[in-house]
Amino acid sequence: MASKSPHSSSHWTERLARSAFYATLILAPVRLRTLLQSRPREAIYSDYTDFLLFLPDIALLVMLIAWGFARRFNPKPFRLGPAFVWIPLAGLTASALISVASSADSALSLYHAIRLCLLFLFYLFIVNEQFSVFSIALAVGLQGALQAVIAIPQSILQRSLGLQAIGEYLLDPAWSGVSIVSDGATRILRAYGLSDHPNILGGCLAFSLLILLIVYLRGGRKNSLILGFAFVLMCLALLMTFSRSAWLAFLAGSIFIVWFEAKARGWAFLKSLALLFICTAIVLLPFIVRNSNYFGARFNAGGSFEAVRSERGAVQERLFLIESANHIFSKHPLTGVGMSASPLALRDEVPQLPETYNYQPPHFTLLTVGLETGMFGAIFYFLLMILPWVTFSRRADLRANPYVIGAMGLLLAVTLVGFFDYYTWFSTPGRIWQWLAWGLVATAIDSPLPAGEGLGVREKS
Repeated sequence: MASKSPHSSSHWTERLARSAFYATLILAPVRLRTLLQSRPREAIYSDYTDFLLFLPDIALLVMLIAWGFARRFNPKPFRLGPAFVWIPLAGLTASALISVASSADSALSLYHAIRLCLLFLFYLFIVNEQFSVFSIALAVGLQGALQAVIAIPQSILQRSLGLQAIGEYLLDPAWSGVSIVSDGATRILRAYGLSDHPNILGGCLAFSLLILLIVYLRGGRKNSLILGFAFVLMCLALLMTFSRSAWLAFLAGSIFIVWFEAKARGWAFLKSLALLFICTAIVLLPFIVRNSNYFGARFNAGGSFEAVRSERGAVQERLFLIESANHIFSKHPLTGVGMSASPLALRDEVPQLPETYNYQPPHFTLLTVGLETGMFGAIFYFLLMILPWVTFSRRADLRANPYVIGAMGLLLAVTLVGFFDYYTWFSTPGRIWQWLAWGLVATAIDSPLPAGEGLGVREKS
């Protein structure tokens, strides 16, 4: 039998790697997983300590293995991306590995530090395969649409849909532990989709919507109807998550993208954007009006942060977690308490929590990074937060490049979420989006790509 040529092997392995990459994006929010090892800890939510393998984890592993074979059979020039991204990202990864030595749970920290190593490879894959916001639009659009068609019925019916076989939680707004919004008298279920929490779903929808927005603005009429329909559907699902951080991230990212697109191209293109906005508003307004009391509770209308127990508890818990994390960090400033071990460190520091509080990381990503990996990890993470913006502000050519504008809009949204929640550092879907944003920014800035790409079309290297 004749053996296959290296070129043939390279062809199918590269295609497999790219397909698995798209699958990773599509499946990112899905909480369906297998339990590798149960590691119960008293009073701590099991997902914080168990060894879990999620569905998008499997797709990511397939991607990396296939990419390794593809590079072996068909080596290409290897890219690291701009130094101001890959050096602090490598430093952050190293800090996570170093934190294992002083961790409150060394096995747990090693498990999550290895995950960060795989995410560094995920970043390198994005940079070397030259992905852009345009080439991932179809995948993230499918991600958002898949979640939206489940989240919207959940919100309307106020219950789960019986999809537990593919990862859906059993949901009832009357149950303790289910995420709800209350106006002080009644409770409404927040949409979960197939995710672990409405905040995670909201973030994933917000990030996906920003990708669709830049593609819609640059795509002309070819796919405008499909994009517009998906955009409106996902906006409704985002609204139903009642995630304030996701709403803010989407708003800020949208303003950023529209502003710099207008400066680059003039304001004439806003006609098509106005039509999209009007259609979205028509669909969203009935839900907003019907549930105005719940939206008011989310924004302290009538002093809800004091008058409504669920809102008051959420605010007080977040302040307590930040204060406790600062105190613990002051005791371990150099090494931290170990990658992903912050809930354990909090339990050791405060053996008895106030009623309704939970052992979890502080809802501020930079603080969580510092708490877990020490001051050097926090410094590397801070550099990743600011250096892309320094470069963007200094180069006029980047401010007119749609690939850079879209990637920076996404990075802005992910960064803003990190000021109010920790899942971009702590959870699988949040990590995928955070490292994806860094990879897209690195690719767009280091190797500006030609304009005129359509939805899901691969660029030429």
